[in-house]
Amino acid sequence: MNSKAILITGASKRLGLHFAKTSLDMGYAVIIHYHNPLSDIEKKQLFKQQFYNKVFYIQYDLSDQPEKLLDRISDFPVELEGLVNNVSVFSKGNLSNISHFESLFKINFAAPMKLSQRFSENVKNGWIINITDSNNRKFNRNFQNYRLTKLFLEELTRQQASLYAPDIRVNGIAPGAILPSNEHEAKYFLALAKKIPLGRTGDIQSLMDAFRFLVKTSFITGEIVKIDGGWNLVS
Repeated sequence: MNSKAILITGASKRLGLHFAKTSLDMGYAVIIHYHNPLSDIEKKQLFKQQFYNKVFYIQYDLSDQPEKLLDRISDFPVELEGLVNNVSVFSKGNLSNISHFESLFKINFAAPMKLSQRFSENVKNGWIINITDSNNRKFNRNFQNYRLTKLFLEELTRQQASLYAPDIRVNGIAPGAILPSNEHEAKYFLALAKKIPLGRTGDIQSLMDAFRFLVKTSFITGEIVKIDGGWNLVS
C-alpha cells in the first residue's frame, strides 16, 4: 500500500524542516520541496536514517507554473493527503516598489493559490495548511509588501475553505516570533519578549502542537491559528 504523504514547500530548512520532521513522527511520508540545490549528503543529514525510505525530494522553482509541482507526485509510491504551503520570501519593501511587491506576490500568494487549486483537483479527502504571519495587519513601512502578501494568503485560506468543502479542509497557522534567522534577530527577540503579552518569544514545540492539532482535528476548516503569545494584540 502507498504511504499517506504530506507535501511541504520550502521544507529543507527552518520551519519547513520542522513541519517535515513532525509529519514523519506522525507516521506520514513527506515530500520535500526545495529551491536551491541539495547534495545527497545534505539530504541524508536532514533526517534520521529510519525515515530515509519515507522522504522524497523535488527541486522546483515556484515562481513559474507552481501547480506543476503537484504533477510530479505521481513519481513516488505515496498517496497525497496534505499540503503545507510554507515557502515564502521575507524581504524589505513597500508599495513604492511595485516590482518588489510583484516578486513577493508570486511566491507568498500566487504559488500557494495555484498549488492548492491543483491539490483540490487531485485529492478527494485531504487538508491544506497555509503558513501566514501573526503580524500581517499592522502597518510596517519596511515590510509592507511582505505583510500584504501574507494578508492575501490569510483571506485565501478562508475563501478556499468554503470553496473546497467538504472534501478538503483549509486552515492556516500564523507564527509570531518563533525562530530567529541570525544573531542580530536573536537580540531583537530578547527585547521583543517584553512587548509580548505572555512575556516571551515562541518555541518550535508550540508551533508543532498547532500543526498536529490542525492535521488531526477533522471538524475544523477556515481558521487561522495564531501562535504568537498575543503579540498581534499589541499596537
